[in-house]
Formats: sequence, C-alpha cells, structure tokens
Amino acid sequence: MILNKKEIVEFQWTHSRSASYLIFALISLLYFYNFHVNDIWTPNESFYAEAVREMFESGNFVDIKYNYEPRYNKPPLTYWAIAASSAIFGLNEFGIRLPIVLMALGSIWLTYLLGKRMYGQSGGFYAIIIMALGLQLLAVKQYASPEVPLTYFFTLTMYWFYRGYEDRSTKYLILSYIALGLTVLTKGFPYIIVLGGIVGFYILLKNWGQWKQLWRDIVFLKLPLGILIIGVIGLSWVIFMYVKDGQEFWDIYYTETFGRALEKKSNGMKPFFYVGVLSWTIIPYSLTFFYSIVYWVMNRRESKKVLFPIAWIIVMFVIFTVSKGKIPTYIIQAHPALALMIVPMFIGDKVPKLAIKTIHFIISALLTSGMTYLIFELNLSLAFYLIPFTLVVVTILFIWKKDGFRFSLILPFWTMFGFMIVFTSFLPRMEAFRPYDEIGRIVTENEQIDKNTPLLLDAWLIQNLPYYTERKNLRDFSPAMINEYAEGNETLALLPKDHLKEINFKHDVIWEGLIYSFASESQFFKFTVAVNQALKGNTEKFETYVLIHKP
Repeated sequence: MILNKKEIVEFQWTHSRSASYLIFALISLLYFYNFHVNDIWTPNESFYAEAVREMFESGNFVDIKYNYEPRYNKPPLTYWAIAASSAIFGLNEFGIRLPIVLMALGSIWLTYLLGKRMYGQSGGFYAIIIMALGLQLLAVKQYASPEVPLTYFFTLTMYWFYRGYEDRSTKYLILSYIALGLTVLTKGFPYIIVLGGIVGFYILLKNWGQWKQLWRDIVFLKLPLGILIIGVIGLSWVIFMYVKDGQEFWDIYYTETFGRALEKKSNGMKPFFYVGVLSWTIIPYSLTFFYSIVYWVMNRRESKKVLFPIAWIIVMFVIFTVSKGKIPTYIIQAHPALALMIVPMFIGDKVPKLAIKTIHFIISALLTSGMTYLIFELNLSLAFYLIPFTLVVVTILFIWKKDGFRFSLILPFWTMFGFMIVFTSFLPRMEAFRPYDEIGRIVTENEQIDKNTPLLLDAWLIQNLPYYTERKNLRDFSPAMINEYAEGNETLALLPKDHLKEINFKHDVIWEGLIYSFASESQFFKFTVAVNQALKGNTEKFETYVLIHKP
C-alpha cells in the first residue's frame, strides 16, 4: 500500500507506537525537570517527609508519627513508597519525590493503555497528550502526598477491571481487586464505595434492559473473593492499628475518612463546586471536555463507546458533590476518564472539526500569551522567548493547511509543555526565600546543640522544620514562654526579630533571614507572586526571623 504525504504524517503521529513512546519520553523529561530542587513544601509534603524520617530514626515502619506524635490520618502505602525510595536514593528531596513522579507517569501510561484498548492506537496517543499535561496533575506531581499514588492505584484498578470484564478474564479481575486493596491502603476504605460504584454503574448502563445478562455479569465479578482480597490488603493496617491503639486511632482515622465526608461543614457552592474544578483541572483541555459533554448528548446513539468514562465521571462527581468536605484534589482520580471522554472526538469520522479547532486555537493563544508574560514577569532569560515565538510561527504555518485540524489537536499540548518549561525553570529561584534546609544545617551541624533539645517556635508550626532540624518542634511559644522554658534548659528558638527584645536571657543569634508570613505554601499561585515580588525587592509577604540558642 502506498501512502500519500498526509497519510504518512497521520500514521507517524497518531497510529504508530513510536509516536506514543516518543511523546511519553518527552513528558517524562518534563516531569523530572527540576522536580527535586525545592525544599520540602509546607504543609502537606512535610507530614510525609518527616514521618518517613522518623520511621528510619526509630526503625518502626508501621506506626506513623509526625513531629514525634501519632499521625493516624492516612493509611501507610504512600509513606512506605517514599521510605523504599529513600532507602535507595537517600532521605532527601530526590528520594522523597521520586516515587510520586514515577506513579504520575504510571497513571499517564495506564490512561494510554485504556485509550488504546478502547479506541485503538490513535486513542492511546491522544489519551496521553490530554492526561499528561493537565494542570492539577502537574501541580501535585511536584510534591510528596497521597494524591498521585491514589490516582495511580485507582487507575490501575480501573484498567485491570476493564480488561478483566471485557475479556472475561478472571486473572485480570483478581488483579483489579488487588489494585483496589492497594488503593484502600493508600487513602482509606471509602474508595471501596467510589470504585465499586463506578464498576456497578458501568455494568448497569451497559446491560440496561438486559437483566439476565446483568445478573450474569454480577456473578462473574466473584464479589465474595474480591471482598476478601480487598479486606486482606486494604484493611490489614487499619485492623492492626485498631487492635494496637484502640479508640484513639479510630477516632482520628474515621474523622479523616468518612467523618470528613459526612460531618465536615460544607465549603463552596454545594452543587457546583466540582463544576468549577472541572473548568481548570485539565487545562489545556478543560474546555474541550465541556464541549465533549454537549457532543455526546447530541450524539446519544454513539455514546455507548464512552459508557465507561461516563460512569467513572458521574459516580465520582455525585459522591464528592454529596460529600460535605470538598477539596479540589479529590477530582484528580477522574482525569483518565475526562481524557477518555474527549479522545473519540479526535478520531471519529464525524467529529466537529471547526468547533474543536476553534477551541484549541483560542486556548493555545491564551497559553502562549500567558507564557510570554510569565517570561517577562519572572525576569527569565531572553532565550525562553524562543518557545512562544516558535509556537506562533508553527501555528501560522499550519492554521490554513488542510491538516490543520490534526495539528490543532496537539497544539494545546505543546503550548502547555512550553508553559511548564518556563514555569519550572523559575522553581530554583524560589529557594532564595525558602531557608528551611539552611536552618536545618545550622541546627544539625552545630555540635553545641544537643540532639534532644526541641525547637521552640514563636508562631504557627512551620511544618517542614521538624524534618530539617531532625527534632521535635514546639509551636505557639510566646517570648514569655520561651523565657520561662530557658530557666534551667538549653534553649533553641525561632521567632520574629521584632520579638527578640522581649527575650530576657543571654543567647546567640545563629541565623537571621526572611520566612513566608503565611502558614501554608499550598496556595501556590499566591506564594509564587510573593516570591517574585520579593526577588524584585518587595518583601511585604515575608517576615524577618531569628534563630537563637542558649547552651
């Protein structure tokens, strides 16, 4: 068979495994770029980094402790993954974050496999580009927390279930139960309800009106065996900790799982909270997803091909909308389904080419403009302007071509790719105003400071300081309380410089510098703006602190 030029391009970029492998390799490079350059982030990453450090210190990898106090909030699988990596690569930012990055890439690859299985090689290719550069996944892959491990095991459960169910393979069905057990061991038993709800709803939709076949499919699931596997893997740690620590453990663990969903005061607009999240969570393809909803409603007869992602999205949306505790990261596990909803519109014969092309060129234009402004605002090297310039030139070359539609499908991917290169290049500069490792070195390398002396904090708990100082931190110590503690005790304290005049004992100032004035860096956009302003001389979002020591 002889292919014309257009067919060769199409074959190379959508139908070949090589194209998918190449794109995945480029994504991997982006994910590893500068992923380890920043100190441990506060607050969430600090809990995992310090808990793992204390595991190595005590030799106990079952009891989870943070700041030398029990931390029953989450199951242990994320901690264990970080500990395994740290045992190989060292207890540092690289070792702590490596399993998170690897599992983020694993989630992307599983989405590729699902897309390939459902829609062919082209489907796998487009599933990669939609999933990989979703804004929220890019954000959470940068720090150690359970969101990415949960996404990985969640998607692994869905992939193995889909293979097992569609192929009538007991082997893959059992593997899906194992993956679900690991999901529960990552985030808790409520995910039995979430994943079970998706599976049940999908089987119901697929067999609607065919009740005998529905019953046969339910029997095929071998639920008693599945429940046993999930319980042995997923609930083993919970049962052990309850037997060991009793009600003290259960009260905290329940509050962080079902309690948060059923009892926490609701935040956000109740029915629309996650609609808002969906509007940005998979930028640059969020708007395409909303258009896909319209497309599948208008083409209901063809929607059977997306029943699986439809069930996935609806169940998650309903459960987390009903849940009183609402957090944007809860929706990350729906990213594969969002991608799989969009993919068929890219490869069908009757795809709405003009609408998709228009959406993608608008989004790409906005991202390119934002990238250009970011380079200017962050005062990056002039060489970075080559990225938006190249994107503009290539877009102009393709916009009027006959194959411009296919180019428009991947254009948002490339503009987001460029945007992330630009932003990630700024991450090392943030460390000028993140002195936590410096404070830690001063404390741990000073032979005059006893290892058992706690660090007293005249403020909130700066969550990563227990990790860097390798000792217990005591929060909310006013100058008067520090003075009282210093009577007869070696004293190590971090306090605002303005409060130093209230300290009435002789001491040495062993460090002085700026610290972010807010308790959390998790509002990352605000923190980035504050750092950028500080680099330009405006440090109003930071406060001068001093570290003092009395032998």
